[in-house]
Amino acid sequence: MRAALPFALLTLCAALAACQQAPSASPVATASAAPVAEAIAWRHSDVEDAFTDARQSGKPVLLYWGAVWCPPCNKLKATLFRDPGFIALTRQYIPVYLDGDQEGAQALGEQFGVRGYPTLIVLDPQRHEITRLAGGNDSAELTRALTLAAGRRTAVADVLRVAVVSPQRVSEDDWRVLGDYGWEVDANRLSGQRDPAALLRQLAASAPEPALQRRFALLALGAESSGKDTTPPTPEAREQARALLTTVLAAPAEVRANRDLLGYQGPALVARAAATPAQREPLGGLLLAALERADATQDNAADARLSSVITELALYKQQHADATVPAALVEKAHERVAAADAAATTPHERQATISTAVYVLREVGDDAAAEKLLLAELDRSQTPYYYMPDLAELAEARGDKDAALEWLRKAYAGAQGPATRVQWGVLYVEGLVRLRPDDAKAIEDATAEVIAELDAQPAGYHQRTRQRFERLAGMLQTWSRAHHGQDTLGRLQARMGESCAKAAPGADASAACDRWLKS
Repeated sequence: MRAALPFALLTLCAALAACQQAPSASPVATASAAPVAEAIAWRHSDVEDAFTDARQSGKPVLLYWGAVWCPPCNKLKATLFRDPGFIALTRQYIPVYLDGDQEGAQALGEQFGVRGYPTLIVLDPQRHEITRLAGGNDSAELTRALTLAAGRRTAVADVLRVAVVSPQRVSEDDWRVLGDYGWEVDANRLSGQRDPAALLRQLAASAPEPALQRRFALLALGAESSGKDTTPPTPEAREQARALLTTVLAAPAEVRANRDLLGYQGPALVARAAATPAQREPLGGLLLAALERADATQDNAADARLSSVITELALYKQQHADATVPAALVEKAHERVAAADAAATTPHERQATISTAVYVLREVGDDAAAEKLLLAELDRSQTPYYYMPDLAELAEARGDKDAALEWLRKAYAGAQGPATRVQWGVLYVEGLVRLRPDDAKAIEDATAEVIAELDAQPAGYHQRTRQRFERLAGMLQTWSRAHHGQDTLGRLQARMGESCAKAAPGADASAACDRWLKS
């Protein structure tokens, strides 16, 4: 059985990094002359005070949205956030650390249109968005992009408006900001009602620099490849896509600039550009060679090479449907996992690495090694509950329903933070619905317990919490139709009504909370 993407990777906050350009010799080349600070002077959740200080000082606000368990968030903590040059750069900002489990954080995340962890948003003192960046980016590129953004006061929406209508009026720095922008974590906030792929193609046609043109074209290709209703490209479109990929992959700076896009969506991009296995194989080979060259230059090369083997496995399975992964590739995957495991020594490094390693092991069919790695990590991790849904998935895959539910229950019991507890609680209820659908009492009791989590969350029915409850409502309604659960849903609706007034102030959130299980 091919492993599904594990829970740890499904909850990655921003799946793709969006804003990379040419690499610099040092991650902090643009800030190396700045005085060294010991740590970033984060404000924790005091967003209103931050904007007050921003208006007085004239500094922009740097809003970081993350979570303690999020792997790419921990990568930032292990690398960029410890870099003296980057720490010094943040002195040009009012930096705000917004953890998704802090009081009011989900409402603020909704207010600022944050799609997932980690995201960095730069806002001027009047709250106009200067840019947003996917937090999984290369450290050098994040530093460069934030160095540019620190001195700007033009909202990115205004830059885009001019670029669409009068691209010749857009300055070089403005084009850079549009290229840096985290389109993959935009959630249509900047693009609005426009089709993202069409908008990006328009920018590709208007951008003044060839590398930036290819950057936008690659983003457009990625948007087309990931759409739910993608139509097969025409032969002309395939040829254009193949020429684009071939050119980008031959330019090391552009590969580094688009590393995560090429890694995560690389196989889909190859499939979009090549119709047959005979065409896909050489293009996939170019992709892998380019990623390996780019990864060799990174400080965390072991972790990066773990990522590239995921791409290699995806390409192989794409080109050889239902075929067994060859022994040489299996051995490479194990070697990469072992190297990444050994290289990750600090808590932040391990949280950033282990879920990826587990996914690699499952992709080569070694569930036993994946489980062994997860079990060992429970004793080392500061957030062991994070890995338990993966252990539940492994137990379910081998048919052990009791063990799967026990892991989900333990994960929920151990989860820390209000938004996280709701998320893990929903996973437990979903497990009960899936694995014990006839146990209506257990399903009702567990759901009521998750609803009770809202009682401790003033203004908590927002963003990720609201999304999780809406997902759970859909599953419960489907379950009810098959298992005569109307009375159960009625009692749960009543229980939810008790929590809504406190958890969902504001017309939109209150209406959504009141509609739970009713629509």
